[in-house]
Amino acid sequence: MKIGSLCTGLAGLELGLQYAGIETKPVFVSDIDPAVSGWLDQAMPHTPNLGDFTELDELPEVDIITAGFPCQPVSHAGLRQGINDERWLFDDICRLVSRMDSRPVLFLENVAGILTANGGDAMGRVVYGLADIGYYITWGTLPASAIGAPHRRNRWWGLAYPANTDVSTLRHEPNTNTRSSNTPVAGHDPQAVTDTSSIRRNPRPRSHTGQPSRVGRHGSRNNDTTTAADTDMPRRQQHSRPEPTQTQLDPAQHSSNSVRFGNFDEAITRWEHVLGRTAPDPTVDGRLNPGFVEWMMGYPEGWVTDIMTQRTKSLKALGNAVVPQCAAEAFLQLSTR
Repeated sequence: MKIGSLCTGLAGLELGLQYAGIETKPVFVSDIDPAVSGWLDQAMPHTPNLGDFTELDELPEVDIITAGFPCQPVSHAGLRQGINDERWLFDDICRLVSRMDSRPVLFLENVAGILTANGGDAMGRVVYGLADIGYYITWGTLPASAIGAPHRRNRWWGLAYPANTDVSTLRHEPNTNTRSSNTPVAGHDPQAVTDTSSIRRNPRPRSHTGQPSRVGRHGSRNNDTTTAADTDMPRRQQHSRPEPTQTQLDPAQHSSNSVRFGNFDEAITRWEHVLGRTAPDPTVDGRLNPGFVEWMMGYPEGWVTDIMTQRTKSLKALGNAVVPQCAAEAFLQLSTR
């Protein structure tokens, strides 16, 4: 499926779709953060970065658009100005999607605080904004701990689609080498996506035109001529598929965890089995190790740190990222409703 990405970051949502068993073909990304943009230039050199999409009049035609739109307006860590914050970009997402002939499915992510920001008006703005352009949405929350990660990182996930979309066409058998087990994990009960509200669906089959349109100031791009070699996402993932939850690690490989992680050893060991590789040292020279954070977030080894080598920049990017295994689980659950 042709994928377009808004607020791309470290491409965690796109990686999650691949982990969910969907073959993807990146058509465009969009991010304005200088460090992230530099990472995208190297990680996906043949996929154009549209930059500030609020300045665009239209987007290339795709099958799915991912958007982990800015959480700062609704996060409890900020002022929670919500729809009154200049970083509230969801209205621009709706504006651009409304002009697309392909009527793509939208896979959305934000912090759980979006449900209560502005006394609920922020979430209302999402629902009614989508309704205005003829889209339904189903949503809920899913923490990373539900799929075995050693941290909670609770996130809101949404799947939106036009009335003439048969969401069953999105369902694929997940890649068993990338999706964690649904069985209970030690110390944690698996928490399904909590459906806070769903909008009635009337699905009908849709067609995929696949024809890109003008990309704002970036000119035209005929994606039908793009080959697999033109993008780096598939190439980078040839060596980056985590092993299944049932992976057995040599106890000697992580026998020192009890010393390094103390009371957290059980959670760390569980994630080691989910990813199929041992945890890196949590600190380097007495400071937090970006490679450890990359591992905690479920990314393949070197996904970020091989390119974004400056410690502060990589930590900031990872702090704003999603856990791709959690994205895969959320997508699979939402697409089967």
